[in-house]
Amino acid sequence: MARGWVDFLGGPMGRFAPIGRARFWSPLRAVFTVAWVFLAFAALAKANCAGGRPDENGVLRLNWDGNRQYTSFCYNDIVPLFGGRGLDQPGFVYDYSWVEGDLTRYMEYPVLAGIFQNVMGFISRNTYFLVDKFLPDVGWYFYLTAFVMSVIWVITARMVAELTGNRIWDTLLVVASPLLIMHAFTNWDIPSIFFLVAALLSARNRKFWLAGALIGLGTAFKMWPLFALGAYLVLAIRKRSWGPFLKMVFAAAVTWLAVNLPVYLRNPQAWGEFQRLNTERSWEWTTIYAVASRAVGWTGFDSGGGTPEILNTVTLLLFLGGCIFTAVIGLMAPRDPRVAEILFLTVAFFLLFNKVWSPQYSLWLVIPAVLALPHWRLLATWMTVDMLVWPILMWHMLGTENKGIPGEILNVVVLARDGLIIAMMVLVVQQMLGRRHDKVLEAHNGKDPLLTRPAEWEERKVPA
Repeated sequence: MARGWVDFLGGPMGRFAPIGRARFWSPLRAVFTVAWVFLAFAALAKANCAGGRPDENGVLRLNWDGNRQYTSFCYNDIVPLFGGRGLDQPGFVYDYSWVEGDLTRYMEYPVLAGIFQNVMGFISRNTYFLVDKFLPDVGWYFYLTAFVMSVIWVITARMVAELTGNRIWDTLLVVASPLLIMHAFTNWDIPSIFFLVAALLSARNRKFWLAGALIGLGTAFKMWPLFALGAYLVLAIRKRSWGPFLKMVFAAAVTWLAVNLPVYLRNPQAWGEFQRLNTERSWEWTTIYAVASRAVGWTGFDSGGGTPEILNTVTLLLFLGGCIFTAVIGLMAPRDPRVAEILFLTVAFFLLFNKVWSPQYSLWLVIPAVLALPHWRLLATWMTVDMLVWPILMWHMLGTENKGIPGEILNVVVLARDGLIIAMMVLVVQQMLGRRHDKVLEAHNGKDPLLTRPAEWEERKVPA
């Protein structure tokens, strides 16, 4: 499969190839072109939820008639949260509130994600006059947000091309992922991926303070980039070299505080909404807990309403157990594990055991998977099955009274996705233990391209 792609895009570099004399095409330009094509597909996949129709006054209003968010599986959080979180109005997003029952609600995203939405709302409101004849205001907000995140994604792909090193064509697995079509614009996850990849590249270039700051920014956007520190912790223990790790931890903590503290001091209740919601919510539709509930009628660990304290504890303990398992394997391995291998296992354990698996979370796993286990057929199969979870979920959410599908079909697709991820985890563990050959190490003279620079990948020539 990889060979077919590479041949279609021009083939591998030949022995006599004149470097830098191509008229136009190069591996990077091929990657960028594929990235923009798939991002266009992603925008089109959500387009049916961003259009409108005129009201009685001739003003374009959002049109979600006929349950099109389900029937077109174009639902995304960007559109409904424009008005639902006050982004269509002037003001600071964490000052906006509304009442649900006896509870005052605020923006439920981490601070940097909320500010990003706030900035995009400001830009869209002040440029809407350019397209008010063609789009509703929320549609313009969606497309503007999608464009900005597309630019961020292309920059991310450029950094991934650096991290893939001598296997630059593996970047195609990232930019041509079916998951990108389905979930690039389901939520605001792309900037958090950017921060993580930028941190990995900075650490590769020995810029540990910058790497830590980027992890802090990523954590202020979505929590999961913090998991990268676990990989560097395992390596610090193995190498007994604590300086780089401690620099990253300190820089991450200071950066996270610098972003969060002003919002906390301004409105502690709004700042704490993210933690409150994630503590009090129950499981999401595509988690292992929801599968068990649909399959056998299980009502959960907790009885009655209120905060699911036992579920929270179980998910935390399972994830911590996964982290300990990953660390033990990393410390026992006959060679130093690669950063991508530890990061992939950590993110995978989080997704499998967490009580919330919003389907766009699967985007988090794409780059760690490609860097850890560049087996094209396996990864393409997983991403395709994972992509199908979303339309099947949307079809199920219609309800059987509206010709929706029963939960058993959703269970099959979710279990297939989870099974493929577990299979990938097994292969990564075998790779770490030296029981499977590592394509990445083979391409880089036994070096981890996330820890070493290109000059270190060259063969050492023994003098005659």
